[in-house]
Formats: sequence, C-alpha cells, structure tokens
Amino acid sequence: MSRVVIIGIDGLDPFLIDKWRDVLPNFSSMYSDLPQSVLESTFPPDSICAWTSIFTGENPAEHGLLESIDYLSAKKIKNDESRSSYIKGKTFWDIAGKQGKKVCVINPFLAYPAWEVNGVMISGPVFEGGALSAFPEGFVEQYHFPQLGGIVDFPDKKKLPEFITRTQSITEELAETGLKVYQDYDYDLFFITFLTLDRIKHFLWRFTDEDDIYYPGENPFQDSIKQFYVLFDKIVGRYKSSLRDDTTLLVISDHGHGRRCQKCLNLNELLRLKGYLSTSGRGATGALKKIIEKTKVLTIAFMSTFGFQDWIYKIAKFIPNRKALKKSTYLIDKASSPVTLSNVCGTNPFGGMDISAGSAAEYEKLREQIIDELMGLNSTLGANAVKWAVRREQLYRGLHEKRLPDVLFELDGEYGVGMDLFTPLSSRNYTHKKISGGHKKEGILLIYKNSEGIIKAKRPESVMGVKDYVLNLIAAY
Repeated sequence: MSRVVIIGIDGLDPFLIDKWRDVLPNFSSMYSDLPQSVLESTFPPDSICAWTSIFTGENPAEHGLLESIDYLSAKKIKNDESRSSYIKGKTFWDIAGKQGKKVCVINPFLAYPAWEVNGVMISGPVFEGGALSAFPEGFVEQYHFPQLGGIVDFPDKKKLPEFITRTQSITEELAETGLKVYQDYDYDLFFITFLTLDRIKHFLWRFTDEDDIYYPGENPFQDSIKQFYVLFDKIVGRYKSSLRDDTTLLVISDHGHGRRCQKCLNLNELLRLKGYLSTSGRGATGALKKIIEKTKVLTIAFMSTFGFQDWIYKIAKFIPNRKALKKSTYLIDKASSPVTLSNVCGTNPFGGMDISAGSAAEYEKLREQIIDELMGLNSTLGANAVKWAVRREQLYRGLHEKRLPDVLFELDGEYGVGMDLFTPLSSRNYTHKKISGGHKKEGILLIYKNSEGIIKAKRPESVMGVKDYVLNLIAAY
C-alpha cells in the first residue's frame, strides 16, 4: 500500500511548464516530456465537466454535468446541491474511505457542501460567496482557512493589482493551512485543490503574451502568470519535502490554459444563411430586432476597438434580458428552427448543435448535413477553422448522452463560437480584451514517489482514468 498526496491546480498547463522548466525545479523533477505529462481533459474542457470526471472516473455522457462558466457574467452559477449530491459517494475519496483508508479532502471543486467521509472534508461554495463547509463540523475552527470555492472576482484593469495581491494571498494561505493539516494528521489519501491559477490566466493572459492582439507592450503585469507558476512550484516543493514514507505525490490539472480565441465563427449566422435557423418577428417587429442586433454588434466592436471594454460590462448590468441579447436568442424563433446552437457553446473552440426533427431518418439526415456544413466552412473561409465535427455518440456513450448536443465540434484554437446574427461569418472576438486566457484540452499529471519501488498502476491518459489510478495506488480496490 502507498499513501497518496494529490495537489490539484485548476488550469495548470503542460506547455507552460515545459517553457519555464528552468525556473520550476520542483515541477521539473516530476516532469519527463510533454507526451508523458499531458492528461487529456473532457469535451468540453470546462472545470465542472472535467473535475467531475476526475472525481468519479465517468465521461461527460455518463455523469451529465456539462455546464460551462461564463467568466464575463457578473452573476455566477448559483450553488446547486443537486450537483454535489450526484458526486457524493462516487468519488475516489469516498471509495477509499469505504475501504478503510483515512482521507483528507480540501477545496474540491463543485463538491459543496461537505459530506461525511472517513476523515476530513472541507469545501467552499462553487461560484457565489458563502461560508466554508466541513466534516466533521468545527474542524475549520482549528485552522486559518482563506476563502475557498470558485470564481467570484470580476476585475477591471484598475483593479488588477489588488486582484493579483488578493489571489496570491489566498493561494499562499491555502497552501500553508493545507500543509499544516497534512502534518498534524496521518492520512492515506490527502487531496487539496487550488483554483486561483485559472483566475489569473483568464484576466491577465494578454498582458503576458507578446503575440496577443491586445498585448499592451511592456507593462507591470507581463510576468504575472510566470510568477504564479513559480509560486506553485514552491508550494509543490514544500509538500514534497514533507511527504511521509512510501507516499506518491500527484500534481494534476483538469485542463490546460493558453491564449483565448481572438476570432469568432458566427455560427448562428451560418445556420440562418443556410435556412436552418429562423428569426422571430415579422414586418416592423422583425425589422426593429434586426436593427437592435446590428447596433449591438457595431457598438461592442466600437467600444472594444477604442478601449472602452470595461464600460461594456458596467452598462450591460442595467440592460434587461441581457443574456438573451448577448446570445441573440431574443431574435431566434426556436420552434421553427430545426438546428440551433447548444447551451454548451461559449466563446471558445468547443461546442455543439441541437437538432430538432420529426422522424429518426430526418434527424440523422440533418446531423449529416450539419456536419458537412461545418466542415465546409474551411473552404468558405479559406482557413482550417473547423478541426472536426461528429455525432455525439462517436465521442461519448452513457446514461446521460442526450444531454450532450446532437452534433459536437472543435474549432481551431484561434476561433471561438460567435452567436451574433446579421454579421460576417468570421469576426474579431471583442470579449478577448476582457477575458484573454482560455481553456485548452491538454491538462497535466505529474508523479513523484519519495521511496524506492515501482509504481505498478498504469498511468492514465485522460481525466477519466484518474479515479482508478489513485485507488490502485492506495490499493483501495
């Protein structure tokens, strides 16, 4: 039997570790090469979907938790105990506990509120503010835990220094407190998750990447992401030096992270032009909606081009039904549209389309047509914008596969899904200046064993294999 310590770092990217390995001695000591270190994320590579697969070993069609996070929304996804109730009892730490292993789980994404485990579980609210939750109750009173949970920050440029300082403080406090808990007790399985690196990258990428269209030149934030990698390297080093005998250390991420798409494929407009999507309103009402849509597109383009990006989001708070305006759903007659963009779509390269058809034959015919339309965009645009498009069951099978869009696709990394109507098929991503970092499908798994011996468990290639890998390490089966 081996003890296992897992450090989860949301958004830790294998390519950046490879790039900066000279200043990351602890990561480098666990790193061999890119192919060996990459851990394939889910489709889509979003935190809710990917961490659920890490915890349970299930693919997205099996667990069905597919929500994406709108990092530009001031209103985050509310805590919903139905998500955690699904995970409860099925995670690798629950199974290990049932096999008699003592576990400690700190800040597991989505797993809130904490539930009874064979040991200790401490979690924070997922997106909204709120109190920490712990089992056993009162455990957190023995230690100084910082704010736990997911994204709650929405900084504009003026607030970035404060945002960086606060995020660093939360990271260091969680690392220190988690290490104290680990040192005070003897656990067979210790798991701590950091969500702060992902935040930093979303808001600060363009300040660090000279190839970004909105890179401002030399600036006070240009080394911010690298500095957080150095910080996490030191944290990993402290945990490595504190490992007990016969312990395997894993450093894992749910997905990678790099430059967010700088262009959009306006797929609502493609569907409209091809006759698959109908707009609502006729006569004067329809004309007015078209004017509103065109005005929206032009206004956002103008304000983004001339540096008023932050004002867009301040003004948007006062616009009624702004979500429908943003996604152009106010203009879509869904009942008479056989094909629509799925809610899984965001301004990223990973998305899908929902098909509405009468008979099974019509349904399959439509799916085939939509796949052809998507792949045909490469010829239309003169660029390889669409990597692939498939029927959902070609990617995943499972009890909840009908929650997946009927057609799934991946775009080139320079493109995201655009939802505007009455606009060119390809346009600039005008939200990039605000959120310039985006998720990539290549996560990471780094492995270190502090004693002699061979790790017999087969290294997983995707996040779906992490659960079995961990349980095999501690011989919980």
